[in-house]
Amino acid sequence: MSPQKQTALIERTRAGVTACDARKGLMLLDHDTLCVADLHFEKASFLQMNGHAPLPTYDTRDSLHRLAGLVADYAPKTVVALGDSFHDIDADQRFSETDCDLLNAIVDSVETFIWVLGNHDPDIPDCVRGPREDHAQVGGFLLTHHPHDPGPDGVNLCGHYHPKLRVNTGRGKVSGPCFAVSEERIILPSFGTFTGGLDVEDIAFKSALPGAHRYHMVRKDRIYRFDGAVI
Repeated sequence: MSPQKQTALIERTRAGVTACDARKGLMLLDHDTLCVADLHFEKASFLQMNGHAPLPTYDTRDSLHRLAGLVADYAPKTVVALGDSFHDIDADQRFSETDCDLLNAIVDSVETFIWVLGNHDPDIPDCVRGPREDHAQVGGFLLTHHPHDPGPDGVNLCGHYHPKLRVNTGRGKVSGPCFAVSEERIILPSFGTFTGGLDVEDIAFKSALPGAHRYHMVRKDRIYRFDGAVI
């Protein structure tokens, strides 16, 4: 494996050209559309509320600032959040007015902001602006939360799995979030601050990434492309 160290990697798919950004967003360059997945706003407050390890509750604010930076840099016409943007159906009760204002400022900064609904967030808090959809179609790209068949010439962009890659560098093993890429599908890494990841060697990825595939691992504001076997 020969990793390429960059801040973004270009993928020329059968549906169009994408840029996988080291900040865990994916840009559809032919359609001026930015995609992010699995923001999981208010995860830390959910864990605190349910008696789990007391994580600091700055995750929502941190995710919002990172999202704002990504949107400012790419200045897309459209942003699509690919589901599980909020960690649970009661997140609106813990989502502060300040954070809602910050999020709506991001929504208002683009022409269209679409919320694809996920299994964690079958609805989006009422204070948040933007249409709610089961999926979105952008040219040949089918944008969903769970994997779906994109059709013979399409590409499915989805989230849900929080892919994480583990590799042997020769000095030891390292791991990090990754874009998992095949001919018909790109699974985005989770964007949220406290979201963790599922190893791409997990059986769940066997059906989600049929055929040849590769991984773009995000680590320390850089993105690295790996082809071939994963250690």
